[in-house]
Amino acid sequence: MQRDIIKIDDDKCNGCGMCVPNCHEGALQVIDGKVRLVSELMCDGLGACIGHCPEGAITIEKREAEPYDEIAVISEMVSKGANTVIAHLRHLNDHHEYGYLEEGTTWLEVHANELSFDVAGVLNAVRGSHGQAQAARTGSAEHLLQKEPHQHDQHRHQHHHGGGCPGSAERIMAPSPAFAATAAETPSQLTH
Repeated sequence: MQRDIIKIDDDKCNGCGMCVPNCHEGALQVIDGKVRLVSELMCDGLGACIGHCPEGAITIEKREAEPYDEIAVISEMVSKGANTVIAHLRHLNDHHEYGYLEEGTTWLEVHANELSFDVAGVLNAVRGSHGQAQAARTGSAEHLLQKEPHQHDQHRHQHHHGGGCPGSAERIMAPSPAFAATAAETPSQLTH
C-alpha cells in the first residue's frame, strides 16, 4: 500500500541515536553506526522522531510500505515499560488516531494479567493528559479511557486505509452537543 513512512538519509545520519527513544513504536534502531528503520509495520508515519534528529537525516516520504499494525506495536512496546506505553497512547490521541488508540487500549486490557505494570494506572495517566480533553471535545475516544476492563467486544475497530498520514484521513468535524448548546446561548463576539 502507498503510505507515508520515514526515510533516513545515510549520508546525513551520524548514528547518534537521539531519534530512537523518540520513536515510541520501536521502529528505529542503531545498527552498524547508522539509524535504521527495522520494521515498516511499526512505523506510524507521523514523524515523532524527526524533530529529534540533529542532522536532519529523517524525512517522511510516500511509498509502498506495509500497513501500520497497532497490535504488533503495542505487543512489542509493553516490554519497554509503562512510561513508553503512556507516551505512545498520548501520541496516538494527539494525532486523533482514535481507532489505533482503541486497538492499543483494548489489547492492554485483554493482556493486563500478563503485564509487568498496572494497565489501569497507564490508562489513568493517559486520561490525565491534555489528550483526554481533546478527546472529550471531539466526542471520540473518550469512552476508551473510561470504559471498564474487558468491555472491548462492544467497541468497533477502525483502521486507516490508504496513503498519507493516518491523521489526515477524512473526518466529519462537528461540535459535541455540550458545546453546540453553549454556542447557541452565547452571542458572537466577532466584529467582522
